[in-house]
Amino acid sequence: MKGGVLIQLARRIFVRNFYLKFIAIILTLALYIWVSEDRETVVAGYAPVRIVVPDDMTLVSDPIDRVKVTFRGRWSDINRFDPSDIDPLRIDLSPADRDRVVSITSDMIGVPPAIRVTDIEPSSMYVDLEPEIFKNVPVRPRISGDPRASYTVTDIRVIPRTVTLRGPESRLQDIDSVRTEHIDITGRTEPLRREIRLDIDDGLVTAELDAPVSLEIDIETEEIEETLSEVSVDAVNTSYEASIDPEAANLTVRGPESVVSEFDRELIRVEIDLSEEDNRPPGTYSRRAEVVNLPPELELERIHPDRFRVITTEAQPDPSPDEDEDLTGDPGEESL
Repeated sequence: MKGGVLIQLARRIFVRNFYLKFIAIILTLALYIWVSEDRETVVAGYAPVRIVVPDDMTLVSDPIDRVKVTFRGRWSDINRFDPSDIDPLRIDLSPADRDRVVSITSDMIGVPPAIRVTDIEPSSMYVDLEPEIFKNVPVRPRISGDPRASYTVTDIRVIPRTVTLRGPESRLQDIDSVRTEHIDITGRTEPLRREIRLDIDDGLVTAELDAPVSLEIDIETEEIEETLSEVSVDAVNTSYEASIDPEAANLTVRGPESVVSEFDRELIRVEIDLSEEDNRPPGTYSRRAEVVNLPPELELERIHPDRFRVITTEAQPDPSPDEDEDLTGDPGEESL
């Protein structure tokens, strides 16, 4: 009898509402596992560093851009925490921080209350501040090479000619000029116009510019002189017979070597304009001559002589055919 009661009691305990009891056991087991596993965990990450420098001061020591931070907390809290989302660590400097070590503490890092900061590497930063000054210096173009043969550099201009540098006092006191990037003009035959960069190799020194720096290099052919000797002098714009003394002139021209060496000398003419004298009686005059057909790239340096003696006379009529026969005579008689 008693055995039957025990069996029925056991059946009520384990069989009645079996599914509900099974689910309760599973939940209890899961809760136990979760509670037992939610122990403290350690994780590390990197926090960016933002350094705030006082106005009119410059940080000349090497800055820290990030620090390694070690965090500790329960696994469930750590699992919801992303170290990469840490806000930048802000370090506010003051003029009193010159040449000293600034500590980096856990209260500078914002984390959830359930998580603790246990370690920071590095935990300090050496700070050296200097006054920031401005200095005006000339710009020196850095140019190498030579133009092509028979060409020469006639002028070099940098715009602006001076720039204002900004930086630590100790860095600027030894700078008396700033150079441009390297420009090579080897073999050039034309002028150069372009914007250029300033070559400042100190990261703490900057140039205060309102507009880009530009470089202008004028390149021209070399000029030479050449003398044209015994160029015939002609009278023009006259109905008179004209006698010119001397009959030839020497011309000295100047211009680019390429033009001087190639222009056609046969086209050059020296003329005396007698249009005004043509309205006057024949006579003797002292007149200057003009050079025509000279290439526009060439310049007349001098003409020798600079004045000419011109004698005008009435033009002689051409002999008629009868006069020609009288002058030549009878061929028959000449043969006798």
